[in-house]
Amino acid sequence: MTNSYSQEFKRASIGLLLTIIQNVNPKNSSKYYKFFQKELDINPDEFEEILELQEFTQAHNITLENEIDTVREALNYKRHQIMKFLMILNRCIIIDGCDVHSYQQFEKIRDSFVAKL
Repeated sequence: MTNSYSQEFKRASIGLLLTIIQNVNPKNSSKYYKFFQKELDINPDEFEEILELQEFTQAHNITLENEIDTVREALNYKRHQIMKFLMILNRCIIIDGCDVHSYQQFEKIRDSFVAKL
C-alpha cells in the first residue's frame, strides 16, 4: 500500500478500525497514533479528528458496508491491496489486546471484504 492516501480512504479505514477497537481515548491514544501513523500515514491533526470519528459516523448513519465500499474503491478493487489492508486490521486487533468482541468485529469486516472479491 502506498503512503498517498485520500482523506476519504483514511476516514473509511479509521472508521473500520474504530469499529474493531472501540476504546481509543486520550489516555491510550499514543499507542494507536503510532499505529495509524505507520500504517495509514496519519498526521497529528488528522489523528485528533479521528478521535471524534465515531461520533461523526454514528451521527451520519455511515454503515460498515459504506466504509468497506470506500476502502475497496480506494484500493482499486485489487485483491492483493485488500488483503494487505485486512492484515492492517488484524494488527490493530493485536495492539488492542485481541478480545472476543474485537475479533468478532474483524471477522465480520473480513468476511464482507472477502465476499466481494
